[in-house]
Amino acid sequence: MSSTEASYLLNTQYADAGNLNARIQLHERFSTNREDLHHWIFTHLLDTLGPEAQILEVGCGPADLWRKNLERLPAGWRVTLTDFSPGMIEAARAAVAPRSEQFTLAVANVQELPFADSSFDAVVADYMLYHVPDRPRALAELRRVLRAGGHLFAATNGAGHMRELDEMIAPYLPEIAAYRPDLLPALAQRMPAIQGEGFTLENGAEQLEAAFANVRLDTIPDGLIVTEAAPLIAYLRSISAGLDLPPDLVERFSRQIEQQIATDGAIRITKATGLFLADAL
Repeated sequence: MSSTEASYLLNTQYADAGNLNARIQLHERFSTNREDLHHWIFTHLLDTLGPEAQILEVGCGPADLWRKNLERLPAGWRVTLTDFSPGMIEAARAAVAPRSEQFTLAVANVQELPFADSSFDAVVADYMLYHVPDRPRALAELRRVLRAGGHLFAATNGAGHMRELDEMIAPYLPEIAAYRPDLLPALAQRMPAIQGEGFTLENGAEQLEAAFANVRLDTIPDGLIVTEAAPLIAYLRSISAGLDLPPDLVERFSRQIEQQIATDGAIRITKATGLFLADAL
């Protein structure tokens, strides 16, 4: 990742929770699996960890995992939330305010964590490892701060995740890139079908096995049936934040979506998502 891309992610794409929330809302409104994804992930934590645990989340974003499960949070858990974006940390702080006594928050880079060895019983990496430029270093850090017998929970997507939407957006990429060609790699990170190798359901186990043992994968069946154009326009704007898309491009994309919905009744989008679990031995 270049310094330009890193700056874009920190200062534009993830300066606050706005762009991420636009993408989350698309899933919350139109997912075919009505179990909330964060509820599903949190159940894995409850099934694995005891009544008392020290937990670290890296790349916590606006802390949706915890906000949506505050009523399920065991009284004996103590959670440290970190993100490289100060804006995200502020959003996370507000999200967990009702149980603030159980949370510590800090700005931190997963590639250089400011914690002592063997500090935590569990580490959560929720849809963030594909952003990390030096994943082996980050995974070594996650292993370092875990106690022996501790657990890693790493959520990610598959290579075909939302491929139909990626294919709809792809023809517009040359126009988008013309405005900021230096940011195209950062934009492509939001589009798994375009980005190629990263941290996916297909290759994640091999990467984790370099630092962890007993790597296993659980997936959740899901998809999107989108019946409105506006949320997909918001998605396009969110992944191209800071590029000031020309109105003509947005209008053409909107017409394409509206025509497909009028013809087919909805736009059906594949989702491929899951959770890796691994142990620190």
